[in-house]
Amino acid sequence: MENKTLTLITKIIVGAIAIIGLVLFIMIMKDPDNADRAIDAMLNFTYLVLAFAVIASVWVWLKDLLSHPEKLKQTVFVTVIFLGIVAFSKYVLASNQPVHYYPNINVDATTSNWVDTGLYTFYILGTIAVLLMLFSPVLSVLGSGSSSGASEEEYEEDAE
Repeated sequence: MENKTLTLITKIIVGAIAIIGLVLFIMIMKDPDNADRAIDAMLNFTYLVLAFAVIASVWVWLKDLLSHPEKLKQTVFVTVIFLGIVAFSKYVLASNQPVHYYPNINVDATTSNWVDTGLYTFYILGTIAVLLMLFSPVLSVLGSGSSSGASEEEYEEDAE
């Protein structure tokens, strides 16, 4: 019963958003000379819908996370590993020397350091992903035979 109500509310919200978007679009097409106000309104509405979607998705994620302590532990573990990789990239691998390939773009040492950090983090995570793809068949044969680590019982519990 609760699921049907939530579905109905979601459909009503999506319909209202579509109608408001259509009205704003018609306002832009109707008077192109004064479209700046309508475009500003449409952008503000877009930001509002985006903020609502982000807040709703984070709320649902947190609700689900806090209701399953094993998921919370796994999330904290993965987050700590990720932050460790970022810290290693920033403080060990990244440099503060700005590269002056483009004379029209001024890059200071902080920006250069963060760009290097992002690149090195990407390289490390990409390498880990490729290695896991290559070695996952080996790990599944050596392990319990399940590559995801979740049993069928857990999937049945989540489905209910």
